[in-house]
Amino acid sequence: MDLIRDVADWLSTGWGDRLGLFFPLVVTGVLGLYLLWLVIGYLRVSQVGIAERRSGEQVATLPRSPEGEPSAPPAGVPYCAVDGLQYPAGARFCTVCEGDLALGCTNCGATLRSGDASCYRCGTRTGAGDTSLLS
Repeated sequence: MDLIRDVADWLSTGWGDRLGLFFPLVVTGVLGLYLLWLVIGYLRVSQVGIAERRSGEQVATLPRSPEGEPSAPPAGVPYCAVDGLQYPAGARFCTVCEGDLALGCTNCGATLRSGDASCYRCGTRTGAGDTSLLS
């Protein structure tokens, strides 16, 4: 009975102290999540730069159509549709906008993310899971 009485007393008294502690804990949690987001973003971008230096191949600008829109690169070549840049095989992220690169399936022409291991439509392997492309 003493335990029940102690729990009831604890629940009914001291709410001002608990609410005073709640706000700093929420701020600390949100700040921690924001810092984690920054660290993950930095690590993602730093890996893009390492892969770009390691490959030795240069990023090329996609040819433009008469209307000024970037045309689609050959199938199987990673490209950034936002910036109109064509990347070497094995690249996964754009170094300008930090977005995922796209590539066309060599078999059916579906647009895929360059990190996808196979085409979602026909199942053709893209080579993204093959580590020999990255060395």
